[in-house]
Amino acid sequence: MRKRIVGSSWKMHVNTKSAVDTLAKEILVGVKDVSNVDMFLIPTFPLIDHLANILRDSNVAWGAQNMAFVDYGAYTGEVPASTLADLGCTYIELGHAERRANFNETDHWINKKVKLCLDAGLTPLVCIGETKSEKEDGVGRVRIKTQILWTLEGVEMAEVSKVIFAYEPVWAIGQSEGADADYVNDMHRFIRNVIASEYGNNIAQAIRIIYGGSVKLDSAQDYISKENIDGLFIGRFALEAKNYIAIVDLVEKYVNEKEGL
Repeated sequence: MRKRIVGSSWKMHVNTKSAVDTLAKEILVGVKDVSNVDMFLIPTFPLIDHLANILRDSNVAWGAQNMAFVDYGAYTGEVPASTLADLGCTYIELGHAERRANFNETDHWINKKVKLCLDAGLTPLVCIGETKSEKEDGVGRVRIKTQILWTLEGVEMAEVSKVIFAYEPVWAIGQSEGADADYVNDMHRFIRNVIASEYGNNIAQAIRIIYGGSVKLDSAQDYISKENIDGLFIGRFALEAKNYIAIVDLVEKYVNEKEGL
C-alpha cells in the first residue's frame, strides 16, 4: 500500500515566528507517536529555517511553497533548489492554482522546477486541477492530462515515482465544501491511468496522488477511504493544530485497519 500523506501549506496565514512556534509545537505534541503516515508543513520562505529548528529530529517534515525555475543567476527575489535543500526541505509545492493565475506560472516553468527539485534530492509536490469553466465545458480532463505530461516531460524514468501530484480542482479551493469524494477518486484514477499509459503500470501504482481543496474533518474520512486517494493536502482547516492532528489521527486509524494493526 502506498504510504499515506497529510500535509499543510500555510500560504501567508502564519507570518510570525511566534505564530509558527505555537502551531508547530502543538502539532508535534499531537502527532509525536505517528509513524505510518508521512506528514509535512510548508511555511513562507523566511520562516522555513525557524520551522526547521522546531521540526528537526521529529517525524514531521517541512518544505517550501515554491522555488526558482533556474538554479542560480540574476533572478532577484527567487529562491533556488540548492538553498531549499540546504535548509533541510523535503517537499516543494509547485504549480498551485494561485501561482498559475496570479503570477503567470506556465507548465513549462513548472517542468523546469520539477527537474531541478529532483536533481537537488527534493520531492516535487505538483498541484494540478481544472477550473470551473474547463469542467463545465467538458475539457477538464484534457487540461489535467496536459499538466501531467508537462510535469513529467524529460524526467528520468527512475525519478517519475518520486513526484507527488496534488489534485486540486480550482473550483474547490477556498470553498465551504470540497469536491465529492467519488469524483475525486475518479479523477485520481484518471491521473494514474495517464501515468500508466506513458510510464507503465508499476510506476503508476507507485506514484502518490493526494487531494487538496477545502478539506475538512467531516470529509476527510470519505477521501482517505478511496482506493486512489493517497493523502490530503490541507489549507485553512489545518491552521488550528487540533484540526491537523485530528485528520492525521483519522488517516493513521485507517492505515492501521487496512494493515491489520
